[in-house]
Amino acid sequence: MAIELDTGNDSPTGQAARASAKPPLFPWLQRIQVADRIAFTEQLALLLETGVPLHTALQELQAQSRRPPVKALLGELRNDILDGKPLSQALARQPEMFPTTYSHLVAAAEEGGFLPEVLEQLKDLDEKAQTLRVALVSALTYPIVLLGLSLVVVTFILLWVFPRFAELFASIHDRLPFTTLILMALSDFLRQYWPFVIAGLGLLALAARRLVASTDGRAALERALMATPLIGGLVMRIHMVRVFRILALSLTHGVPLLKALAAAREIASTAALRDAMERMQASVEEGRGLSAALADTEFIPPLAREMLSTGERSGHLAKVLDRLAGHYQTKLEQQLATLAKIVEPVMLLFMGGLVAMIVSALILPIFKLSAAVH
Repeated sequence: MAIELDTGNDSPTGQAARASAKPPLFPWLQRIQVADRIAFTEQLALLLETGVPLHTALQELQAQSRRPPVKALLGELRNDILDGKPLSQALARQPEMFPTTYSHLVAAAEEGGFLPEVLEQLKDLDEKAQTLRVALVSALTYPIVLLGLSLVVVTFILLWVFPRFAELFASIHDRLPFTTLILMALSDFLRQYWPFVIAGLGLLALAARRLVASTDGRAALERALMATPLIGGLVMRIHMVRVFRILALSLTHGVPLLKALAAAREIASTAALRDAMERMQASVEEGRGLSAALADTEFIPPLAREMLSTGERSGHLAKVLDRLAGHYQTKLEQQLATLAKIVEPVMLLFMGGLVAMIVSALILPIFKLSAAVH
């Protein structure tokens, strides 16, 4: 959820520390996680509510942190505060942990004098996004595990079971079922050329990684994903809920609409949503409001478009956005739970059918051999 942001460089202290630090043994363990930001936001809000000065609160949080990257980042934040920078500016200098929206909302809270309240709401925003992410992962974990087990079982049968029947089936080769012939040929190929198969899979994985890392590759993958029935709609609604929540929170705390739209556009993870946000921003800049851009936005449901237009005309846009985000998050969680319930039996049937096909490819020739002997 971190956003790339051109707001400045790290402090000299942080640069020197990073330059002298050795490369970590496990780089992925050194990344800033959403859970780190949630913990920081909750603890900072609590300390500020109890009257602890900001620089002291940051010092205490740094001392309590057990993760080196978070400890270093909190040290840089405290140094910026001691140098006289406002918290929002210090946060903007750490884009790996704090998105643009986060620093914008903190800036509005500093001006209005309600920083602890905004921090609490930012924590709630991250927790709701995390809840949706966990629901998505839970829906996908079971079918992926079953698919992996199916591949392991099939590979074991092809490499260990089929070779032991090769000589037995040689006498009735011309009467073997088509599935048996195909699986025996595949078994022979895997046993003879397994180093090339492993190398090919490794090259394929490397090519896929480079493709996803490239701009064109990500765009192509996104188009394919969005064109997939059911999955495309779910992905778009997930990003739509995030954007609605951020817009609602920004507008509620006095962030100007244009600035809120620009920040929300940066966290939009799909090209279709980014284009829609750009149209909304251009429409507001031209004085036509959101309604003109919403009329051409296909992925936003008609009811949501109507409610947003009504909210804009009545001056309650932030409230409408928050209600819509809550409504669609509830629907998404229900859809993901339903999808998981549907996928589980489908994957079990697939796995059972695959194993049954392989077993029958072994048993049918044995019956034919038995009949030939008798």
